[in-house]
Amino acid sequence: MKRPTKKAFYEHMSNKLDRKYKSNDGYMDLLDVIHDANESESAFMSLAELTVMTKSDKLLFRYTQACKGRELTPIQVDEYLLIVEYGLEYVQS
Repeated sequence: MKRPTKKAFYEHMSNKLDRKYKSNDGYMDLLDVIHDANESESAFMSLAELTVMTKSDKLLFRYTQACKGRELTPIQVDEYLLIVEYGLEYVQS
């Protein structure tokens, strides 16, 4: 499987966020999402469910991530969801 380029990813995120985006951690998250989505259909569906979370679901997601040692701001959660959407589009194509 060919992986997306950093340049294409950064351009996509910059366009979606209306600001310059250049996070190596974000790119690594993208690669993890693509890997996980390719593991099984249930993993793909679990990631897809993240993209339709309500505000309270996002809060629960932040809490769950914090329990795992990864503190995220609401903006970081929104960025992560954009990464998941991009990764899922890449897996589908």
